[in-house]
Amino acid sequence: AIHEFADSQFGHLFASGPTRDHARKALQLALKNILIVGEIRNPTEYLVELAETEEFKDNTIDTAWLDKLIAEKAVNVKFNVNDMVFYGACLKSFLHM
Repeated sequence: AIHEFADSQFGHLFASGPTRDHARKALQLALKNILIVGEIRNPTEYLVELAETEEFKDNTIDTAWLDKLIAEKAVNVKFNVNDMVFYGACLKSFLHM
């Protein structure tokens, strides 16, 4: 269990493959299949999208790369509207218990 004051870097995920692209795809698959339960926010969907950028694929990233993407809002996570409505209803119901 992770308490609410835990460091946001509570875990690390590594992927390997015969090529960078194979390892990148293995990383994305692992992120898509990871299950984090509880009231902890996690960036798994965002990380999948980051790994799909051309800069990441070409390994031309540096320490300012992520800051630039965030400032430009260049990476967007796609959400399923039906899922959002469902989870919102669940939360609202839970809060009224």
